[in-house]
Amino acid sequence: MGRKVPSIFFFHLCQVPVPETNVYSGMYTIVSGINDFPEFINSATVNGVIIASRDNKSQRNIPKQQFMAEFFNENFWDYVTEIVNRHANMARETMSAVMKRTNQTSGFHIFQRIATVEISDDGSIKTSMRFGFDGEDFISLDPNRMKWIASNSIAVMTKEKWDSDDSWNNYWKRHLEEEDVEHLKRYLEAGKEYFTRKIQPEVFISRREPNGQDKPLTLSCLVTGFYPVDIEVTWLRNGKVMSGIYSSGVRPNHDETHQIQKEIEISAGDEDQYSCQIEHSSLVEAQLYQLGSPSGTYTTAPTSDISGAASS
Repeated sequence: MGRKVPSIFFFHLCQVPVPETNVYSGMYTIVSGINDFPEFINSATVNGVIIASRDNKSQRNIPKQQFMAEFFNENFWDYVTEIVNRHANMARETMSAVMKRTNQTSGFHIFQRIATVEISDDGSIKTSMRFGFDGEDFISLDPNRMKWIASNSIAVMTKEKWDSDDSWNNYWKRHLEEEDVEHLKRYLEAGKEYFTRKIQPEVFISRREPNGQDKPLTLSCLVTGFYPVDIEVTWLRNGKVMSGIYSSGVRPNHDETHQIQKEIEISAGDEDQYSCQIEHSSLVEAQLYQLGSPSGTYTTAPTSDISGAASS
């Protein structure tokens, strides 16, 4: 059997903003052991939207949104590229040390980092930073104590080294709490029209037949094309919130809107008892969709049903 190829864990780490919160994430991946593949990949997102990434041909960070290109001049992109290159070199050094420590100096390996800054409307700030090696959590930062948390035995030596280096920890504290916070504020200013837009979702209810006699059938609620990313999708039975729901999680569409799918298993013949409730900032009030409703339309439940569901 061949060696298992390490997976990339970035996309599982990308955090979805909670309501009334703006989130900036800086992500990079260092890859070794693959020919004809970029050794270093970098991107930056705000509220789930990619605003900048590394162009491997020019080896510079470039804008990915028109508002970023219009707002920031060439000096800014020189500055960002310098920071990203510095962090890439730090990551290469750490990756090399880990590979030597584990006697894996050849073959395919991945080292990743995601740094996140969240600013709430009340002004509170939350930061986080995590590193991964070969698709698994490696080490993370406790920003309150500015101490490192090893996720496995391999990372213990790295933790001890970083915890004892005040200059290293002060650098990351300043970078997260000052530089990244300031950058997020400027990105929000640059894209204020973009980030405040509201796009209503389309909703599609479908059913999947059971795969055997006396087996449940599946109702699916696909909600797509919405922005901003914050949304509540709930299956109700006669106005009562149901548990045991499968969720795909919020995922990006190609047009920088989002989608989410939630499924529930039910008994055949009970379809008319189930509704999919959608709550989103683009909607004046919660809306209910049922199987058989035309796509993009909805059935409105009595006010008592919706309020009852919210309190259940």
